[in-house]
Amino acid sequence: MSRSSTGAGVESAFLAAYESHGDAIFRFCALKVSDRELAHDLMQETFAKAWDYARKGNHVEDWKPFLFRTAYNLIVDTYRKKKSVSLDQLVEDHDFTIVDESAETKIDIIDLKRAHAAIMEMDETYRDVILLRFTEDLPPREIAKILALSENVVSVRLHRGIKALREKLNLAL
Repeated sequence: MSRSSTGAGVESAFLAAYESHGDAIFRFCALKVSDRELAHDLMQETFAKAWDYARKGNHVEDWKPFLFRTAYNLIVDTYRKKKSVSLDQLVEDHDFTIVDESAETKIDIIDLKRAHAAIMEMDETYRDVILLRFTEDLPPREIAKILALSENVVSVRLHRGIKALREKLNLAL
């Protein structure tokens, strides 16, 4: 296969990955750093690193876990460089558009904020698997690839994290 046809294949695979996973990577970054601008920068940096990696001739078997792992590593680097913003700022920064002002909707928004606050207060061990599982709807197998853990470890962390979250929110087990 010629170099140009190989390059075109890498480019089309990369562009398809960007189209398929760009929004999910942004959401993941936004939830983790609580800053839309920083999340956008991290998403762009994730794809820049992925492009550099693929362009150098490295094969990416499955783009989704590769991109999430890259984003996760960039987020960890960001946290090492500076402390995160307060939880109050996190809630303020999220756009909760309320169309229906009914009491039920207000309760749902309060519950959502309460659940989000409880998740963000959790130990990172559980917080990451819960965010990936329930905000990105990733199965344990993909979460395991992203976090470089075994699928069994991810399943145990999900189970324990959900149990801790239920206790924190005083929900029936």
